[in-house]
Amino acid sequence: MKYRFDPRIIVAEDAYNRLERIIVYRRLNVPVNWRIVNELLHELGSLIHRVKYMFLPPSTLARLDDVKRIGEISVKLAHILLNRGLLNKYNPDKLVVAETRYSLRILYGLKYRLLLGDEADPLYAIDIEGVEIVNVYKHPRADKLFITKALGILPYNIVTNIKNIRRGEVRAAAILPPMEFMGEVSEAMYCSDPIPPEYKGKRPPRKYIHIDELLSKIYNILDRR
Repeated sequence: MKYRFDPRIIVAEDAYNRLERIIVYRRLNVPVNWRIVNELLHELGSLIHRVKYMFLPPSTLARLDDVKRIGEISVKLAHILLNRGLLNKYNPDKLVVAETRYSLRILYGLKYRLLLGDEADPLYAIDIEGVEIVNVYKHPRADKLFITKALGILPYNIVTNIKNIRRGEVRAAAILPPMEFMGEVSEAMYCSDPIPPEYKGKRPPRKYIHIDELLSKIYNILDRR
């Protein structure tokens, strides 16, 4: 399946659109300086639009100041919108928090995904990382689902139907738009069997990834544009 723009750019633009809806409609119910947030959002949108229409090789784009600035703004917005003290005090909707976190993660990581290669591989469009499963328990309202806590670069809450998943395993997790399963938010999807522990916090080689199911999830994002 071919797209006019590199899949990494499309997914980053989709992440920006998700973030824009959250900010414009104040879906994240925390008291922050919305004027500064909107200024940063406007600059971010301009940068993404400019990068999208440069039509340069991904490895060249990755080294541009515009892409660096996208990462810098993402960090600034994360400090404002995902302030732990405010989140704990005001307890906003967990799915909205997860979507904010996902969007900023995708935007921050654009530079590093652009450096993965110049071919327009859909797998390059998202972050995939090895995570260690630190806790597993049954979903309280779904017999066939399990809630897991996993730790990679960041901690994740992941809902899965993998019956034999075990604490202590390291598996590849695809960072996808969060979903809610009967009241439990899932921030990623496991996309491998257990892998060597040295890949915790790193992007595992393609040979470990269950590609077919993951590609269908990525195409769902790409086709939203």
